[in-house]
Amino acid sequence: MTEDERTNEIALAEYKEVVAQFRTLTDIRFKLLTYLPLGTVAAAVFVSPTNDLMKQPAISAFAFVVTLCIATYNKRNDQFYDELVSRAAELERKLQVEHGSFSDRPTRWLKYGFVPIEHRWPIGLVYAASASLWAYLFTAAAINGRSGLRWVDFAAPAAVIACWQGFRRMERARSETLKEVIKELMTKLVKLKNDPPQDKLAEELTKTMAASPILNVKSKTAARRLAYHWKGYEQEPNSRTASALLSAVTDLPARWIEDVFSGRR
Repeated sequence: MTEDERTNEIALAEYKEVVAQFRTLTDIRFKLLTYLPLGTVAAAVFVSPTNDLMKQPAISAFAFVVTLCIATYNKRNDQFYDELVSRAAELERKLQVEHGSFSDRPTRWLKYGFVPIEHRWPIGLVYAASASLWAYLFTAAAINGRSGLRWVDFAAPAAVIACWQGFRRMERARSETLKEVIKELMTKLVKLKNDPPQDKLAEELTKTMAASPILNVKSKTAARRLAYHWKGYEQEPNSRTASALLSAVTDLPARWIEDVFSGRR
């Protein structure tokens, strides 16, 4: 077996594993989307106004917290989902798969007026709607029929939806900020690779990281990681090795870093 054949065999084996993980995450997403709304509605019907459980705010508060935790878990899965898609696409290009399922995934192009057709916001709205219902039941139990406070019943779910919209804006802003920081770091690594010595470049990088808490890497930790992983970058300094170096320092995927720097993301 030649070296190229062995490389392709390893890439094909990884591709199969990546696709399997992708299917698992997709299955988890659909199960959550199926059971959470149905469970919320079923519980809301069960906790009827004639039931004493309706008068217990702790129950709806618990369900509200659980819904938020599941939504957070799903959001974290979204990050893994995106990276699995990117890795599968990269492997398809490496294996020279023509018109691969992942490498040729269509971009978001459909809109109905100002409403984009995509995965993320409808899923988020399902979680927000579930949390809103529990917020309504919580306030209804808390005010316990006080006529002067009935407006709170509707203010609570409205506040939940408003918070969801705010979180979406925060996510987009944080994503753009992170990309700008990564571009700055990659530019220093790629364009200044032949000018400053290692210690000077490492100092510049650690200063940038210290000024960017979004990376969540302490200066001393970044300096130690740079020193440890520097040799791989120094042997062949380019965007590929620079992204691998930053990945080792920041714990962000090297593929994502290179895509951000090249404009693919």
